[in-house]
Amino acid sequence: MEEKVYFNSDGLKLCGILNRQETDKCIILCHGITVDKEEDGIFTNLSEKLAQKGYAVFRFDFRAHGESEGDSKNLTITGEKKDLEAAYALLQKQGYKQFGILAASFAGGAASLFAAEHPEIKALVLWNALVDYDSALNPTLSWPRKNFGPEAQKKLETQGYMEIGSSKYKVGPKLIEEMRQIKPWQELKKTKIPMLFVHGDKDTYIPYEDSVKYAKMLKAKIEIIKDAEHGFHDNKKQEKQADKATIQFFTQNL
Repeated sequence: MEEKVYFNSDGLKLCGILNRQETDKCIILCHGITVDKEEDGIFTNLSEKLAQKGYAVFRFDFRAHGESEGDSKNLTITGEKKDLEAAYALLQKQGYKQFGILAASFAGGAASLFAAEHPEIKALVLWNALVDYDSALNPTLSWPRKNFGPEAQKKLETQGYMEIGSSKYKVGPKLIEEMRQIKPWQELKKTKIPMLFVHGDKDTYIPYEDSVKYAKMLKAKIEIIKDAEHGFHDNKKQEKQADKATIQFFTQNL
C-alpha cells in the first residue's frame, strides 16, 4: 500500500511516497537533478516490482524538486545528502532495519557520501550515476557540455546562476563549488557495501565509461544496457533489463 509522507530536512518540508510491506527491509530510491521521485515513471514502475518481491520502497523528492520545498539556486550535494539522511532516519523510526539504496544520475553524489558513512547499508545500486564531477565540469559529451561546460560556467559568474535541461532548472554557485571539491568515487572507495553499476552505452549525459572504470576500481558489479540513452524510460526492453539486474542484486544482498 502506498502513502504520501512528509518529513523535515534542514528546515525544509520534503515529500515522499512509502510503499509499505510486512518486512524490515526497505529500499530507498534517489532521483536525479531536475526531475522528481517518479523519475519519468521508471521509479514508479520499479517501486511496484520491488514491492511485489516483498520489499518496502521509499521514493522521495530531494529539496527544490517535485513536491518538496527549497530554492533550486541553493541546491547542493551536501544538502541532498542531508535529505537522504532525513529519509533514512524517518524509515528507521518506521521500524525498517535493513536498507538498500538506488541512486540515479546526479543522486550518485549524495548516495556516495551517504554510503561512506553508513557501512550498515546492505546494497547500493547506481543507475547512470555521476560519480566523477570532472565528466560534467570538463565534459566530452553533448548534454554536460551545454549545461555545465565553460559557457554555462561563464553565465554563472555573470548572472549568479545557470540553467540546466529543458526545464531551465536554475542552480547556483554553491553547487558548482562543491562539484569542484567533492569526488564521489573516492567516497565509494571508503565502503565495502556491495555495489552494482547500471549504465546505457549510448548515454549522452554521463559517460558509461565512467561506470566501467569505477566498477572495476571498486570491484563492483556492472550491467551495461546496450544502445540505451540516459535513463531507461524510452525503451521498455531496456527498462526491463535494468529492473531485472537491480532486483536480482537486491535479492542477493538484502
